[in-house]
Amino acid sequence: MKKVFVFCIGGTGIRVMKSITMLMASGMDTNGYVVVPIILDPHLDLEEKKNLHSLIAEYQEIYRRSINNGNQTLNPLSGFFGSDIRTIDDLNNQTNDTQETAGSKEKFRSYIELANLGTSDINNFLVETLFSTKNLNNPLSVGFKGNPNVGTVVLGEMIEGAEWFKSFKQHCEKDDRVFIISSIFGGTGASGYPLLEKKIRLTENEPAVKNALMGAVTVLPYYGLKDPATTGSDIDSANFYTKTKAALAYYHGTVKADYLYYVGETSLKQVYDNDEKKQDDKANFIELVAASALFDFLKRGEPTHQQFLSRAIDNDKESLDIVSMGSGYKELVKSVADFMLLRLLVEELPEEKFFPLSKSRGFDSSFYGDSAFQSLFRFCNRYYSWYLELAQNKRAFAPINFDNPKKMSGWIKTIELGAKDDSSYLLEMIKVSNKTKSKDHENKFRFFLQFAYDAIDNFTKKIYK
Repeated sequence: MKKVFVFCIGGTGIRVMKSITMLMASGMDTNGYVVVPIILDPHLDLEEKKNLHSLIAEYQEIYRRSINNGNQTLNPLSGFFGSDIRTIDDLNNQTNDTQETAGSKEKFRSYIELANLGTSDINNFLVETLFSTKNLNNPLSVGFKGNPNVGTVVLGEMIEGAEWFKSFKQHCEKDDRVFIISSIFGGTGASGYPLLEKKIRLTENEPAVKNALMGAVTVLPYYGLKDPATTGSDIDSANFYTKTKAALAYYHGTVKADYLYYVGETSLKQVYDNDEKKQDDKANFIELVAASALFDFLKRGEPTHQQFLSRAIDNDKESLDIVSMGSGYKELVKSVADFMLLRLLVEELPEEKFFPLSKSRGFDSSFYGDSAFQSLFRFCNRYYSWYLELAQNKRAFAPINFDNPKKMSGWIKTIELGAKDDSSYLLEMIKVSNKTKSKDHENKFRFFLQFAYDAIDNFTKKIYK
């Protein structure tokens, strides 16, 4: 079992991992790698971190049900939910949460035991030079508030000796890979990436860890925050570019990932509420592009020298479709379009009384009421909400016409698929079922996912022509 350990640092890391999970559900291939997400964020009770944990758990349940055939474990599907996600907890019964180590309501001054220094101690003057009064008085429970100087101190100890890091080193084997997701314009991500990379590369007596092929995606500024003068926040997005330039200067010649991806926006198009406690940011196209970097990394071999990569769009449009994005985004668009079609079928089929596969394949009320299908139903709803956020954000990722199931020939904008409405996909599911004579398993849920994917793919693969 070859694995890729995906370290998700800070809020951006969490949101990019959400997009990775959605793309895996859509059928994007991890090239046989089991994805092992490890979340590094000191925020206590951060809602989007809890949401990611529950999303991954829902994905895992659907994946398990798709490969389970009684006492037999089947090969993963080719298509929806076709790749495995496991947590550190799954690998070693250890915690996959760093909250207890770094997430604390104590102030930073208490964390570094500043009170133990005398007022005339030269180290006290050094601390005052390196950290502002606000830095010292900030509680660690809401992260580092865009201050990498604070993050460097706390994350260093957060990694050293942590159970999850020990488990990572224990389970990282020959041919496993490492992928690190972080932003460069805040506090947690900007400090966390070089620290983590250094810890991995300096690991002793663990050659599989030290020499693991490593990729990283560094996310440059892509959103702004409301004026801190009106919100009372300590974070000012007017400083994002200055911090980015400083971090890039430090990264040059310092970070040594084999593949280093840079992703960012041309300007801070979207402005969010300046609330570091909630961080209720909507899904963004840049996070989707950053997520695609993982899939690209898993297709590449070991380079002869360090590689720097990025992506561009063909036309600078506020709302993107396949034409304005360019042909390099076809796989991404197809995957999202496919899953949005699956969601349509999942919503409609329980009410379709005369669907022939209700009898021939057992897709009946009992099947639709089973926990496996209900997990799929919930996941589809979360996917729909995620896509709406992407389609309504600035810049918008909106390549799909999904609002009228009775007029679906242009489901993917600018492309004629040939399926006039939802009945085309139902008919194709019947055809796929009739061609499937395999007696290898009796997993009805697996058949449902397989028939749906093959039926949808029959039409949407035209995107590649």
